[in-house]
Amino acid sequence: MTIDLDDALSRLATGAPHRGLAGLEDRVLGAIASPRATGIGAGATLAAVGFALALGAMSNLAPVSEARASQLSPLGAPSALAPSTLLGGGQ
Repeated sequence: MTIDLDDALSRLATGAPHRGLAGLEDRVLGAIASPRATGIGAGATLAAVGFALALGAMSNLAPVSEARASQLSPLGAPSALAPSTLLGGGQ
């Protein structure tokens, strides 16, 4: 099935516009001019800021045991027979 593009465009140009397009500009401009919905209140923002500050202060004031780095393996437990350990040889 082939459609001649020129014929299809000429039929579209001569046909009546879709009735859903009537008043489209007025609806769009009305939606742009309408007042925007307000976000969360100032009280909720201040509560979130206070909670973040309190959490940060508590995390810095609490005593922490000595930090030690541990070897991480992206594919699970590190293997003693991994190529990186075998190439080290007698180190």
